[in-house]
Amino acid sequence: MTYSIIGFLAIIILLISNRDILHSRAGSVDPSGPGNLDPIGVGNTDPAGRGLSQAERSYRSFLLGVLAYYITDACWGLLESHHLTQILYADTVIHFAAMAAAVWMWTIYVIAYLDRGDAFERLLQHTGRLFFAFEITVILINFFTPVLFSFDAAGAYHAGPARYATLGIQILMFLITSIYTLTVAARTEGRTRLRHMTIGLFGIAMMAMIGIQVFYPLLPFYAIGYMLGTSLLHSFVVEDEKEEYRRELEASREALTEALAAAEHANKAKTAFLSNMSHEIRTPMNAIIGLNNIAMNDPTASGRVREYLDKIGSSAQHLLGIINDILDMSRIESGRMTIKKEEFSFAKSLEQVNTMISGQCRDKGLNYDCVINGQVDDYYVGDEMKLKQVLINILGNAVKFTPEGGEVKFVIEEIARYDGRVTVRFTVSDTGIGMSEEYLPKIFEAFSQEDSSSTSRYGSTGLGMPITKSIVELMNGEIEVQSEKAVGTTFTVTVTLGESGRRSIETADGDFDPRDMRVLVIDDDRIALEHAEIVLGQVGISCDTAESGWEGIDKVRKICYIIRAMAK
Repeated sequence: MTYSIIGFLAIIILLISNRDILHSRAGSVDPSGPGNLDPIGVGNTDPAGRGLSQAERSYRSFLLGVLAYYITDACWGLLESHHLTQILYADTVIHFAAMAAAVWMWTIYVIAYLDRGDAFERLLQHTGRLFFAFEITVILINFFTPVLFSFDAAGAYHAGPARYATLGIQILMFLITSIYTLTVAARTEGRTRLRHMTIGLFGIAMMAMIGIQVFYPLLPFYAIGYMLGTSLLHSFVVEDEKEEYRRELEASREALTEALAAAEHANKAKTAFLSNMSHEIRTPMNAIIGLNNIAMNDPTASGRVREYLDKIGSSAQHLLGIINDILDMSRIESGRMTIKKEEFSFAKSLEQVNTMISGQCRDKGLNYDCVINGQVDDYYVGDEMKLKQVLINILGNAVKFTPEGGEVKFVIEEIARYDGRVTVRFTVSDTGIGMSEEYLPKIFEAFSQEDSSSTSRYGSTGLGMPITKSIVELMNGEIEVQSEKAVGTTFTVTVTLGESGRRSIETADGDFDPRDMRVLVIDDDRIALEHAEIVLGQVGISCDTAESGWEGIDKVRKICYIIRAMAK
């Protein structure tokens, strides 16, 4: 019964001490380098569901081989005491097969753990296979000729000559793997060296136990060696490897945290730089546009000069649009873009958008159709400027990418109303060049363009759609796109607005004549003042200018005196 007692004890110890390995469902990669697979399954479950690494499979197979050996040991004493010779014979067959399999798997594990990839490892791997094949062959021969073991009529066990040969080969296998492991350990340092030496010493200890087993076949020295050895392996190799992995993981996390902080700092610096530079560039750009308008209104300018000035104005407006886009992106990235909640005339906003887009379609030879489905309020609460920016951007793209003779359709409808909030859906469809299905997921990425030639052909920067999507999301809405190459594109935008108490547009008392207005513009830039005089004068508004605050105050006083005089 000694075999059974030791066998059951060994089974319990192995299952408890190696439960994390035996229950491991996935492997992990050792962060120390790309080829260094963590051989003992640090982390029992891989969230990605990857399969076990070669080293992990070998180590667990080794443990399973040892477990099978323990089970045969545990059954041996019970079967022997009840004189169940035939079952005992089968148990002994499995016993020798498990013994050989465990040695073979140990060899494979050492090779996978060291992961040297040299010719000696390949030779050692083939040697392990040959030994296992030899053991199976001997077992098969033993069915006909008792060369490995036998039982007499009384059920007593007798060892055959092949048993000593197999035990001798096992001693040799453990010797070779131990020498190889200790040789590798001599070239390593730190805790890695300690783990390698533990593995090498385990092989030497097993050699000693097998040597004793040769002379005392009925004593469980082999099982005792495995029982103590696997416990030490788990303590000094498995747990140490796991602890090192945890330290490296923590170091990696700290490095990632530092890298993230550095990236965020760099991103903030980039955003600040773009914002400052955009402001600096926009100031002279406004001067260029102002001077261009002044020159355009010079009656002495010839037709050719006006043509040049018109091209300068178009290019300047395009560049100013790019600068404004960069400013918007910097505000979005820094979280400084906000959405106002002010009452505005929805009808007038649509009128302004339609006036602009219909004029562009007329100039390009496109059919433009604006449809309001159902009832919509004349007034809502929200950010009028941001909403118009979204609509003009999408409609402008529809006009830009639709060839002459095409069609642009704009549909507005209210789809939900609850608790003082209204959901309005805008649908913009065109018969333009369209986009491929592969590009659609990238359309809202900054600086993304399906065709790089569109920059020169259509003047696109790839910032419009990301800005539009960000604004829509800030308005508690969403944007969707459907498109087909050479067929057209449809954008669907839903935004949430607030209800307004006003239901109709007031007209009578709100009308005014621009010619009755008088405006004072104060700016220290003379060019900006001249530009303002021209622009306001074009709509009939009388404009006074002042180059300083004090001059502006003096003019306000004079204007007030005149008004009071007129009132008298």
